[in-house]
Parts: sequence; C-alpha cells; structure tokens
Amino acid sequence: MLSILAAEAPNGPQLAGDINEVYWGSVAFFVVVGLLYKFAYPAARDGLKGRSDRISAELSAAALARSEAETALTASTQDLPDVSMEANKLREESHATAAKLKADIVAKAHSDAEDLKVRAASDISNQTSQALADIRDEVARLTRGATEKVVEGNLNPASQSDLIDAYITKVGG
Repeated sequence: MLSILAAEAPNGPQLAGDINEVYWGSVAFFVVVGLLYKFAYPAARDGLKGRSDRISAELSAAALARSEAETALTASTQDLPDVSMEANKLREESHATAAKLKADIVAKAHSDAEDLKVRAASDISNQTSQALADIRDEVARLTRGATEKVVEGNLNPASQSDLIDAYITKVGG
C-alpha cells in the first residue's frame, strides 16, 4: 500500500516528505498508546468501576429507604382512624350538642316569658290600684268642692254658725 501512495508523490499525498518521520511518528504513537494502556487504562477502569459501585450502592440504599418509607407509610395509615367515621362521630356529637343547646334556649325563653308575665301582671295590678286610688281622691275632691258649694248656697247665717260651733267643739274635744 505504501508503494501505491509513493507512486504519486515521493511518499504519497497523505504522508510526510520523509519516510523516517512516518516510521518514528508511528513508533512514538504506539509507545504512547502502550503507555496509556499500561498506566492510564487501569486507573480509568478502576475509576469507572468505583463509580459504578458507588452508583449501585446508592441505588440499593435508595431502594431500601423507599421500602422502609413505604412500610412506615402503610403502618402510619393503618394507625390513623377512619376519617369518615371520625367525621360522622363529630357530626353526631354536634347535632346532639345543638339539640341540647336548643332545648336549653327554649326552656330559658319560656322561663323568661313566664317571669315577664308575672312582672306584667304585678305591674298591671299596681297600676290598677294606683288608678283607683287616684280616681277615689279625685272623686272625693270633686265631692268636697261640690258639697261646699251646695252647703254655702243653702246655708243661712244661723245654720252656718251652728256648724262652726259644732266643728270647734269636735276639734276641741
């Protein structure tokens, strides 16, 4: 193959002008590749293997943690009371409390209404007594005034003096 390339140019169009340079360049290349294979490849292989081992360890730890978390979730879900049962229980308790509160309020309202009726009856009785007393006083005052006018108009001087004397004796006695 080298002879075909050499036919076109001294070393071919792709090769350098000096064939020794090609040989020594190839030798240097293979020496570098050999040194890399001997020293760099094991380090790279060990680094990649270590990385793979770390990743697989992290994956197994994550799987274990997930399994533990799912177990804990299942356990905590079983420990929780049934929410619908709890809601029904709270609803029943609130209805019972509301019914009791309603009964208490109604009883208090009836009691307050009875107290108001008693007070109103007492007030009516007091106001009736006061009105009757006021009417008696007014009737007495009007009767006295009318009697005085009738007596003054019908009294003669002798009767008047007899009345005065009788009053003085009554007061003096």
